[in-house]
Amino acid sequence: MRSPLLWLALLCHSCLATAYVFLTPAFEGPDENSHYEYAWSLANNGHLPLSPGLATERGLPQTEGAVLAHHPPLYYALLAACLVVSGDTDTVFGPILNPDFGQPVAAGTHLRFVHGGDERAPRARAARVLLDLRLVSVALGLLSLLCVRALARACCPERPVLGDVAALLTACLPMWSFLHGVLNSDNLAILMATATLLALVRFVRSEAPTWRGAASIGLLLGLALLAKLTTLFLAPLAAVAFTLVAAREIRAGRGRRALLPAGVALAVAALVCGWWFVRNLQLYGDPLAMRVHDAAFPGIAPQYVWPFFWNGFLPQVFASLLGCFGWFTLPPPRALVAAGGVAAALAGLGLMRLALDRPRAPMPRPLWLLFGTCALVFAATAHFNTKVPQPQGRLLLVAVGPAAVLFATGLLRAGAMLRVARQARWFAALPPLVAGAVLVAWFRPAFDPALAPAPAHHASLVGDIVSGTTQPAIGWLEPAAGSTLAAPPRLRWRAAEPAPGAIYSLYAYDARGRVWLATHEWSHGEILLQGGEAVLPEGAWALLPKDRDVFLELRAVPDWRAGERLGQMPVSTALRCRRE
Repeated sequence: MRSPLLWLALLCHSCLATAYVFLTPAFEGPDENSHYEYAWSLANNGHLPLSPGLATERGLPQTEGAVLAHHPPLYYALLAACLVVSGDTDTVFGPILNPDFGQPVAAGTHLRFVHGGDERAPRARAARVLLDLRLVSVALGLLSLLCVRALARACCPERPVLGDVAALLTACLPMWSFLHGVLNSDNLAILMATATLLALVRFVRSEAPTWRGAASIGLLLGLALLAKLTTLFLAPLAAVAFTLVAAREIRAGRGRRALLPAGVALAVAALVCGWWFVRNLQLYGDPLAMRVHDAAFPGIAPQYVWPFFWNGFLPQVFASLLGCFGWFTLPPPRALVAAGGVAAALAGLGLMRLALDRPRAPMPRPLWLLFGTCALVFAATAHFNTKVPQPQGRLLLVAVGPAAVLFATGLLRAGAMLRVARQARWFAALPPLVAGAVLVAWFRPAFDPALAPAPAHHASLVGDIVSGTTQPAIGWLEPAAGSTLAAPPRLRWRAAEPAPGAIYSLYAYDARGRVWLATHEWSHGEILLQGGEAVLPEGAWALLPKDRDVFLELRAVPDWRAGERLGQMPVSTALRCRRE
């Protein structure tokens, strides 16, 4: 298959997104720590978490809750499966907030968390867990680009190059590359939305729609709704598509079978995702669980809605579509915004000229589906921002397929108007060069982890709690093995070769390998276990279950700045006990 632009697009995406995988410090993607928490909870517990408020209301430990528990679970199930297969379900995390985050004069203003030497340690297995999960995002992006190309070819089969150009423009969008270099459920939502739109286009344009095609649409729609609620726009588009096909079948004299495809698609979609909306209704009294989401963010006072819309949302959402990095603190360079504006103007001019061409040139079809997708996604994002101020362009990327098709169509026509066909190769090189420059000259300096150094004993992730192979070098003096304890125990231990000032972390896990406690990581170092004796704080004790035995394991915390590594540190035997 000779498609140089497609191969260039796939190469650009692979290189750029993978660069963001390794250059973005731990959890510096938007809500990345919460995405990891959800996946870790699912992998570690074996069932879906609850919202933190509901877990507290039911008297459950914090490990039963997750901040994003109200989000659909498909993306997190994918990450959890990766953790289970790799044996990394016992990798706990504990990022520490950077006090300089958001301070204009601070060098590390764009870093939400502090970062220690563990992230740069070549043998730190736990640090690689996050990198491996981020590579799943890169793979999802590759599939999405293939769907973008296929969508363009399905909409305009007369112009195969359109799909390659659409894929290249998408792959070189800095926000696309950054988002696919971190953990974010938008990545799966983009893939499922684009695949569903591709299926709808093929279904609408087919001469004889089949129930198999309808079933595939229902399956993809159900999976999309399980990926993220930003894909809800697919439901009305699917309804319109099936209505148009049914009307066409009735006009053709096949009225008896006109409603069969819609019924099949609806039934399959309900089987795939209906349970999730029923669960939300039972748990939160809201099938979309938006009340839980809205409660976690400050709202907008009614008198400020329209001022924010005109002065905040509109200017920021389109700029951030080009690239807004980290936790949305590093906006795109002004030159990039200007270049994007020029390109958008040319694309719009090209589309208008194409509509006026006589004889009419090939235009992507169905136009109502392409424009309808863009309009619905923008309207949903704008409506969301009337309640919660989140002018984030990433929320628009679920419409990237239709937008890329229209954008590429307009640019190709504008290029023909400007007679730049001979310079096409040079223009094809511009998007990769711009994207690379943004990564190297704009993103990388601002997100250098050295700008927000962590305490010497801090690690963003710690693994091998249950599966570690280090020989025990710490002996328990108290409590006794098999004890049933009614109150937080006094811990006494003796290290074979005690190091002066050594800091320890206490871990608790059950026979199934579920981690219930990590004192140093979860308290951000505030629970200080030193000197061979300590009393477990009540807050930590309350995290342990009462219905099963747990194993207590003590491990010395490495000094990452001094070059110590986790696998070299003393560890205790696993002490079995139970909370009464």
